[in-house]
Amino acid sequence: MRLLWLRNDLRLEDNAGWQHLADYRGQTAAVFILPAHWRTTDEYGLHRLGAARSAYLQQALTDLSARLAPFALTLLQGDPAELLLAWHERQPFELVTHAAQAPEEAGWLTRLHDAGVLLHTFEAQPLFAPQQVAPLCERFPASFTGFRQQVEKKPAWPVPAPQPAVDLGRLRAATCPLTSGIGWPKWPGEPVHPAWHGGETAAQGWLTHYLFERRALSHYKASRNELTGRYFSSHLSAALAWGCLSPRTVWHQILAYEQHWGSDEHSYWLRFELLWREYFHWSLRVHDRQLFAAGGLTGRAVTGEFNAAYWQAWCNARTGWPMIDAGLKELMATGFCSNRLRQNLASCLIHELGLDWRLGARFFERYLVDFDVASNWGNWAYIAGTGHDPCQGRRFNPHRQWRQYDPGLIHLHQWLPELGPVTLEQVESHQRGEQLLDYPAPLVPLA
Repeated sequence: MRLLWLRNDLRLEDNAGWQHLADYRGQTAAVFILPAHWRTTDEYGLHRLGAARSAYLQQALTDLSARLAPFALTLLQGDPAELLLAWHERQPFELVTHAAQAPEEAGWLTRLHDAGVLLHTFEAQPLFAPQQVAPLCERFPASFTGFRQQVEKKPAWPVPAPQPAVDLGRLRAATCPLTSGIGWPKWPGEPVHPAWHGGETAAQGWLTHYLFERRALSHYKASRNELTGRYFSSHLSAALAWGCLSPRTVWHQILAYEQHWGSDEHSYWLRFELLWREYFHWSLRVHDRQLFAAGGLTGRAVTGEFNAAYWQAWCNARTGWPMIDAGLKELMATGFCSNRLRQNLASCLIHELGLDWRLGARFFERYLVDFDVASNWGNWAYIAGTGHDPCQGRRFNPHRQWRQYDPGLIHLHQWLPELGPVTLEQVESHQRGEQLLDYPAPLVPLA
């Protein structure tokens, strides 16, 4: 038989894995495995499956199961390699799955290969085909600009068209010989935004609404750094991270939008952001484990020591910086915060508190609904100066940032209503340690 192992490709359209099953004449099955260690809390109080992230994943799998019916999607929980080897021992199969994005996944595939499982891998996350990127990967560009210039030079690299969903009637279903099921943690409420409902059905609906019904792309570049609102950014990142949409589908839908209403800086900028995502994905393939080291791609020593009091205050959103605490509260409550907030949170953890940037990356991994291993770790390394940043790190001035992006304190009052009717000047004074509100003093005064 042939088994499709789904991971971050929870969709039917533009998914080569289903084509592998449809082309096979024997019995087939599909499985998603929730790694048990994702829910194991470590010494820093971190695990990999916060409530909002868990809820989105459960919704995505429920939607995919409904789209597949009557073909069954098997759900398992445990060590992926061990479970697949146990299945293979009882019912030998060829395994179809998308290529490893990170060392952990590569380790699973290596264990399966070494045990004699025949593997068929394909790409599910990138825009470009491996053969397109292969020459660049030999001497991978040290900066995104170098990558983008290669991709956009005349003639620009073509993004392959997304492939339609296969005819599910061609699949011959096999049964799973293992006890299946996942014990899901409870999610305390509904998603706060329609784009954050998991699944291919919801993702396709939001993409159509955002581009063609609301035409919100018409102000994307101007609004993308805002902190609140339904349409200030595309809100496509969760669907891309879990593979409910393919980046090729989004790219070609942007092109369709441009054909209808014309291209401008806003439509280009969303494709620009997809190229950033692409750059991080191929960088992780090239640099592998090096990205996760303390010195990242630079290899240089990282200064600073672990401060348990600072870390505990961070995890409780009680740093004494109201604007940072508001961002942390939003992230922990909803599984989302804006790109601008993420950069400021990272800058404060790294450059003000002096904590290991990798703790911040893992903190985001726990909470972000749209956690994407390449983009998350690549961006944290970028802010820390251990990644692809020619400036060797980005340190933001929080006072200047909030004067520019939340001058009316709309985001602050939404997530820290206990502050009451304070002014921006009072908040800045508090964060500098000069004037204390009825709020904890800042861990470190912000100059």
